[in-house]
Amino acid sequence: MISGLFSLPFAPAVAADVVVREHAGKPNESFIAGPENALVRSLAAAVSDSELRYNPIVLYGPAGAGKSSLAHALAARRREQFGLSEAISTTAADLARALAHAVETASVADLRARHHRCDLLLVDDVHRLAGKAAAQQFLLTALDALVRRGSLVIVTLRQPPHAPSGLSPPLVSRLLGGLVVGLALPGPLARRELVRQAATQFHVALGDDDITRLAGCGEGAAERFLTAARLRQAVLRLSAKAEFGARPADAPRSAADESLRFKSVCRQATVAAAKHFGLTMGELKGKSRRQVVADARGLAMYVTRLLTGASYAEIVRQFGNRDHTTVLHACRKVAEVVGHDEFMRHLVDDFATQIASEGAV
Repeated sequence: MISGLFSLPFAPAVAADVVVREHAGKPNESFIAGPENALVRSLAAAVSDSELRYNPIVLYGPAGAGKSSLAHALAARRREQFGLSEAISTTAADLARALAHAVETASVADLRARHHRCDLLLVDDVHRLAGKAAAQQFLLTALDALVRRGSLVIVTLRQPPHAPSGLSPPLVSRLLGGLVVGLALPGPLARRELVRQAATQFHVALGDDDITRLAGCGEGAAERFLTAARLRQAVLRLSAKAEFGARPADAPRSAADESLRFKSVCRQATVAAAKHFGLTMGELKGKSRRQVVADARGLAMYVTRLLTGASYAEIVRQFGNRDHTTVLHACRKVAEVVGHDEFMRHLVDDFATQIASEGAV
């Protein structure tokens, strides 16, 4: 408990036999639950019990409520407490792709065996299995096998399982047989703590008034940053300004300085994205429309705008003079993913902090 809030730390990840998508919390980072998410205490107790009273655990709520963060925190807590070595952490989209690949390579039996014998299964965004009958059936049989085996299953969705979603009745029935918990967007107390946490992580000194303003908790203040991701982005912008733009009040930046700073951030974001995706700078700034290139390019554009606040027109000139709507679409797409995908959120954080730490221009 901290200041009337419940804090669930992201336990260090242990070696897993099967990890489809690795996730580990940042040092000293926790899932912060305010009064609006009081049931998180019960969830933490449930996963710490050697005999699972609730299985599966189903988390649902709007984008930005922290479903993925909490799911991974709960999974990490159980893995650490019981020394689980065979765990699978994936998304519904990745599960469907893995099944399709297994069908093509005649390895469905191997994929099924891994999912039926693991100690813990976490599947994010199960609503994305809508219309994918084979993948839903695969998850259903895996869920049944793991519940019989006593292995914990955690899933997340945007809406309650019984809401119209395109999921099959048998799968919905199995999900409703577990512990179904709705998460709300962080309230004022939680938002203030999230700002403090982000400020500590990104080494930004904030006073109480700054924290209140960023958390949207002041009298008459607009709640602009309702989600944890947006709160972190707001603090990241302050961190970037401190790294790139700190100077005496009587020495404002010249237009040339601003232009040089913007180009430096854009170049570093492009280098980081190209390195992460195994591409060249030329490919990112070229005309290729391959999905991997588009994803890397969009990530670089998003991080540039996050750290500089530059206009879409300014950013597009650094990427081959495309139409500014290209940047608009790319940034919106990445922002949507960051809102519900912990892996992408941490990737953006890593890029931004890496760029900020390389110093001012």
